[in-house]
Amino acid sequence: MSSPDQTIGVNFRPVQSRKRARTQTLLGSEYEETVTSILDPPQPLQELSEYTSERVRKGLRYADTTLRHPHRKISPAGGIALQLYKDTCVNLLDLLDVDEGEVLEKPTEERKAIEDSHRVFLREMEKGMQISACMRVTNTNSVEELQQQLLSLQRTAFHGRYGDYFAEICNDLKVAAEKRKVAGWETLSKGYWSDTANRVEMERPIYDRHLKGESGLQEKMPTTYAIHVACYALGLHPGDTLQIVKEYGIRNDLLHANLLPMIKEGLFADLARRLYLDRIDILLLIPQSDEAGRRILEGLLDSMIDLWFDKDELDPGNHQMWTATSQLKSKYRELNASSPVENEAKINQEISKATTKAFKQNLRKSHREDELVEMFAKITGRKMPPKRVASSQLDAERERLAVRKKQWAAIMNLTNQAKSLHDAYILNGDGEIGEPRDIIKDKEL
Repeated sequence: MSSPDQTIGVNFRPVQSRKRARTQTLLGSEYEETVTSILDPPQPLQELSEYTSERVRKGLRYADTTLRHPHRKISPAGGIALQLYKDTCVNLLDLLDVDEGEVLEKPTEERKAIEDSHRVFLREMEKGMQISACMRVTNTNSVEELQQQLLSLQRTAFHGRYGDYFAEICNDLKVAAEKRKVAGWETLSKGYWSDTANRVEMERPIYDRHLKGESGLQEKMPTTYAIHVACYALGLHPGDTLQIVKEYGIRNDLLHANLLPMIKEGLFADLARRLYLDRIDILLLIPQSDEAGRRILEGLLDSMIDLWFDKDELDPGNHQMWTATSQLKSKYRELNASSPVENEAKINQEISKATTKAFKQNLRKSHREDELVEMFAKITGRKMPPKRVASSQLDAERERLAVRKKQWAAIMNLTNQAKSLHDAYILNGDGEIGEPRDIIKDKEL
């Protein structure tokens, strides 16, 4: 990434980063405060030159109204993909809407190339909208209700399977808050985590005001404040940890089913497949509006996979080539030693602790220390904003676009695999339900 004081070709002065316009500003009178419109997805255009500011705003309006519609929901994977489309529209409009007299860092030709790259990607995404089922909104209330019930069932299974691994982090919060006797520590040291999660949710409007810069709100959100201070002592990011409290609170209201039987029976390939599929399903189950929850679950699954399996260097995404680590094999031997019933509870606790330790390490790696200091300074009222150096706007746009392309390709690949399986097994070619005609029966079954 170029530093802002570098020159390219000739003596262009560094560009000054402009604050991005809000969607409401970009759409003007077409912005809907309360969304009621159900718009058709934009048709892909043949010529790149047709993607004018007006046309891109049309695509932005479609994405914005679809993502915010209160009744017609798009699938979680579709929501993530549509957010990528919306962000690309906003970025292209930011490039196209150059203020008069603004000094450009890049030559006109290079800027035009970046704009066209955005146009090409928009056209590719609009083609995907026409053929990908995950990008379609529900067309009736009954279909919407069924979709949400199915997603809720799958999310419940997730919380039951993995919720225990958040326990140690939550218990660490209690200890840290009580040790420092911060305001609100009593709410963490007593009571159930489901109640704590509910209190955090009730304090959310006040917390949102704090995030917008309002000060002196600590006494009005004692539980959230206690968690923040405890997080700083533990080196954990408060935003992530608040999400963990929410997930663990949900888990405490559910019956729980762990992965111990697979380890005990040595079904390492089955365990690898379970973790791999669950890691993929996060994208399909968690809506775009709950990005924090999706990131936490992805981090937990990644930590478990790295702890229990060694991946193939050439093909790390192929779970069939994962091999059990020495730690996983050790737990298998311990579970099958003498008096296994007595050992199971202890070993299950050891597995949870090891997983949580790896998970916390990954959480700490994902946030720089200055971000923690900044967050702590905000919540305690001290002003210690870290200094940041702005990067080249156009170089940043190019990198963001490259990341979005990879994310879009991953979502389309995942959902297309599911559709291919559906077409192969459910539809027999005439649009009727049934097995495909050329299915081969296994005589040994």
